Amino acid sequence: MADPARWSDDQMIRLAARGAAKVDLLGERGATLVTCDEVAAMAAVILLGRIVPPGALTAPKKGASDV
Repeated sequence: MADPARWSDDQMIRLAARGAAKVDLLGERGATLVTCDEVAAMAAVILLGRIVPPGALTAPKKGASDV
């Protein structure tokens, strides 16, 4: 993952918002315009905001099924 220290909190949120806005406004075309920094910022905001449940980040056990 990208080094979160390379941005201030404000920069990270702005990058994430800019990437999300591209997808929201332009759909699939917007997704092709999102930069790597914007994707990394979106991932950091999701993780730092604890939006993802803690168990969702662990690898599933062998033979386990999501069904």
